Amino acid sequence: MLNTYVKAFAVAMLATSAVAGAQSVKGTIALPGLPEQLAVNPITNRVYVAVPNFGAEPYDTLSVVDGHTDAVIQNIEIPPVAYAVAVDPFRCLVYVGGTYVDASGVSQNEVAVVNARTNTVQKTIAISTTPGNGIQGLAVNEATGMLYVSNGSDNELDVVQNLTVQQRISLSAQPFGVAVNPLIGNVYVALVDGNVSIINAKTNQITVTTPFGASDAGIAVNLLTGNVYVANSVSYPESGSVGALNQSGTLEAMIPAGYAPLGIDVDFGTNLIFVANSQSNTVGIISGKTNAVTATLPVSSLFLAVNPVTQKVYVAPSANTPILTVVNEK
Repeated sequence: MLNTYVKAFAVAMLATSAVAGAQSVKGTIALPGLPEQLAVNPITNRVYVAVPNFGAEPYDTLSVVDGHTDAVIQNIEIPPVAYAVAVDPFRCLVYVGGTYVDASGVSQNEVAVVNARTNTVQKTIAISTTPGNGIQGLAVNEATGMLYVSNGSDNELDVVQNLTVQQRISLSAQPFGVAVNPLIGNVYVALVDGNVSIINAKTNQITVTTPFGASDAGIAVNLLTGNVYVANSVSYPESGSVGALNQSGTLEAMIPAGYAPLGIDVDFGTNLIFVANSQSNTVGIISGKTNAVTATLPVSSLFLAVNPVTQKVYVAPSANTPILTVVNEK
C-alpha cells in the first residue's frame, strides 16, 4: 500500500506542477443544510461534506459533490454525527465523526464508515460515551489505513484499525485538529491549550510537544516540504495566526491571520496554504515558500478542503448559508 501511495503522490505532483496564479471565486454549490467539515478524494474528484440536521431529523447527511460539475450528486443518510470528515482514497472509505445525545440522555461519540463505492453506511464505530465536546477531527494515514480520532471528551487521540479502536493515546489537553504525514509516519494533533503534539505512528507514542498560540484548531501537512501548519484560533479583537512547524515540530514562523482562523488545508502541488478566518469572513492564502500571506479573498469561511489535482478549494461558510464556495487557485 505504501508503494501505491508513493506512486499516487508522484502522479499528483506531476498533475499540479504548474504554478498557480491569482485565486478567484468560481461559484457556489447548494447544499441541503448548513455544512460543517469536509474532505476531498483527489483520485475520484469527489468532495464529501458533513451536513448536520441539528436534531431536526433522526439522521444527518453526508453530501457527495462531483468535482467535475461542482454539484451535489447524492445525499447519504448517516447517523447524527455529521461534523468531522476524513477520506481514505485507496480503500474507498469515508469517515464521518461527531457527537449526539441519545434518547436516554447518554452522549454518543461515534464515527460512521461510508463505503465510497456504494455510498452506503458500512459500520458505525463507537468511540466514547463521555460527555463533553466529543469528536473534533479525523485523519487517515493513507499508507496504513489507520484512522485517528480527535476525542475532545476524553482528551485523547483514538487509533482505529480494521474499523475497531485499537489504542487510546492520552493528551495533555483537549485536541481539535489532527493531520498525518504518511511519508514519514508522523501524526500531528492541535491542542486547544496552544500546543501541538507529534505522535510516532509506529509506536503511538508522543515524541514532541511544541507550544504555539493560545487556542489551536485546524492543522494540515504540506507533503511537499513536510512542514505543518496550525491555526491559532483566537477571536476578535485579537487577530489570529498560523504557525509553521517543520516535520520534527520546531516552530519556524508565526504568520498573521484574520480573526478566529479555524479550518486549514494545503495544496502541496502549488505549495499554498489556505486558512478559513471564520470571524473575518475571509480566506487567507499563504505561500509555503515564504511563509507569508500572499492574498486574502472575501469569502465567508469556517472549514475548507483542497483538491491538489484540480487546484480547487471548497469552503464551508461561517454564515448561516447552506452552500459551499468554490475557489480556483489560478
